[in-house]
Amino acid sequence: MPTTLAKILTVRLDPNLYEAATRLSKKRRLSLNALLQESLQRLLKEAEDRELYEAAELLGQSPDECDVEYAFAAQSEVALMSPYEEK
Repeated sequence: MPTTLAKILTVRLDPNLYEAATRLSKKRRLSLNALLQESLQRLLKEAEDRELYEAAELLGQSPDECDVEYAFAAQSEVALMSPYEEK
């Protein structure tokens, strides 16, 4: 299996932010690199969740256009199908 190399990034931080991040990383027993990666992953997840929430809000504004009841029978048929049945 091929190994993916991590990308190297140089970041300039305000000295106070650097010191606070360093203290937090030591408190959590993480490297500063691991703390920054964890924080960035959380930020990206929050942004994705927010985007999905906003999309759902838009759908909720037009419930008539979002009616999927017509597809329930077909979805049930597929979901309840035994993996041993022939299609």
